[in-house]
Amino acid sequence: MSEKHVKTLIVGGGISGLCAALALGPDSMILEKEPEPGGYCRSIRQDGFLWDFAGHFFHFRTDMGRQFFLSQFKPGELADVQKRCQILYRGRRIDYPFQTHIHQLEKAELIDCLYDLFHRRPKNHYDSFLELLAGSYGHAVTEKFLRPYNEKLYACDLSTLDPAAMGRFFPAADLQDIIDNMKGSCDRSYNSRFFYPKGGAGALIEALCRRLYPDTLLTGRELVAVDAEHKLACDNQGDYYRYEILINSSPLHRFLRMLDKPALTEMAKRLRCNQVLVLNLGFERKAPDRELHWLYVPGAEADAYRVGFYDNVLNTDRASLYVEISFPEGAQIDKEKELDLTLRALRRQGLIQEDNALLSHCALLMDPAYVQLRHDTGKTVGEIREALAGMDIFSIGRYGGWRYCSMEDCMLEAFSLAENLKGRYT
Repeated sequence: MSEKHVKTLIVGGGISGLCAALALGPDSMILEKEPEPGGYCRSIRQDGFLWDFAGHFFHFRTDMGRQFFLSQFKPGELADVQKRCQILYRGRRIDYPFQTHIHQLEKAELIDCLYDLFHRRPKNHYDSFLELLAGSYGHAVTEKFLRPYNEKLYACDLSTLDPAAMGRFFPAADLQDIIDNMKGSCDRSYNSRFFYPKGGAGALIEALCRRLYPDTLLTGRELVAVDAEHKLACDNQGDYYRYEILINSSPLHRFLRMLDKPALTEMAKRLRCNQVLVLNLGFERKAPDRELHWLYVPGAEADAYRVGFYDNVLNTDRASLYVEISFPEGAQIDKEKELDLTLRALRRQGLIQEDNALLSHCALLMDPAYVQLRHDTGKTVGEIREALAGMDIFSIGRYGGWRYCSMEDCMLEAFSLAENLKGRYT
């Protein structure tokens, strides 16, 4: 048992925590509960296959985020990819995004979609995410793809989600684009072009860790209690950390339980999320489609909502897949059963040939996976973060901030907070 003194204690060694530590310098320390850093941005090498904890592809909206990412790699270490993805719709393949490729549907369905798009009634205020979808795209597009896909993704009724559940990632509906796309297919979605490290997403974590000051990162250290009044934290090995500032990037609802603050513990109960089972699969040879990067599955053809192909991203010679299956919070999951059902579905749909043998696999559970931004979540999270800031605790990132965001957003938020803290506490 020991007591360490540190200016800034950082909980969680994912992208947010690592970037905060890099920006703050040697007066910071990271506690990471896992044996290695990275959170969900980790890679696995097994039997000659390379997988991530989930499909992590890097796309940027700012020059700062893009340049910071690129600066972590040497020439030749990144794949620069023009995305090709499709939707499995009633046994057929439709190009993504669905709403700009409705001309690939049967004539009657195309007419339904066009009619509803033309007569949709956008509003200035929507009561739910489901109502936003219908108001933006019309009933037909919503019911054919947007509702079933997103309900599989979030594992909940979309009418319980806030209209801003997807934030800036919700694509705008432009009737002109939809009509124009009928003669020249184009994907203008936010990640239509992306980077991917040839060593897997975990290569970014390795690059960030190489830049940390010595002894900044402690792995296998799980925070178990925080005395906010005395600014004293305790980990699972009985060591104590006396801090000035605490930055949390671990799941907010779990972090709040460590504070012994009944009001915050009660607020934590309002934060909802789902779980995602990720099946990483390695096969004997390539799949029939050698260009597809990932496939959305909105219907009952499979339990999965998305199937991705690492080998097509990296141009390797054996099929290397990730399959994502969503479950409600707290659901019991039979991984072997899901693996069996998934393999049958992949072969039934022609994504993997019947005689293409599975050589290696691993199953990973993301819990939490997607945060569910319900009608009162924004207000609740705002009140929580304000209360924490009053105790010199700052909670950031997808899970610490409890928001739908990209890895770039996590990096930029960490850098911004670090700059703000330097100005306030120097």
